[in-house]
Amino acid sequence: MKLHSRIGGVVFCLALAAGSTTMARVTRASFEFFFPGVDSAGNLDDGLGADGVVRATYNDRNGRLRIVGRAVVENESNRLQVYSDVGVLETVDGDVVRDRYRVTKRGRATYNGLVRGSTGFEI
Repeated sequence: MKLHSRIGGVVFCLALAAGSTTMARVTRASFEFFFPGVDSAGNLDDGLGADGVVRATYNDRNGRLRIVGRAVVENESNRLQVYSDVGVLETVDGDVVRDRYRVTKRGRATYNGLVRGSTGFEI
C-alpha cells in the first residue's frame, strides 16, 4: 500500500506540473544583450556600446510580447538621443507597436519594445 501511495503521489505531482505549464499565461525571461552607444554626430556606434540586461515578457492570453532593457553606454553627443523603429523586433512575428531606443546625455540607455499578435519568443 505504501508503494501505491508513493506512485500515486508521483503521478499527482507530474500531473500538477504538466497542468501548470499548460495553464501558464505569462512567460518571462532575462538575458544579456548588446546596446550600441552614440557618436558625436548622434549616430549609433557599436564601438561605444556595452552589454546590458533585457527582460522579455510574453502573455499567451493576449499574444503580447514586451521587451524592456537597460544599459550604460557612451554618448559622445552629450545630448538625449531617441531612436524609433530601430529594427530590433523585425524577426519577431506579430505587429510591432513600439520599438524605441533612448540614450540620455549621460549614457543611460533604455529599450522598449511591444509586439501584438505574437506566438511567443525564443532565446
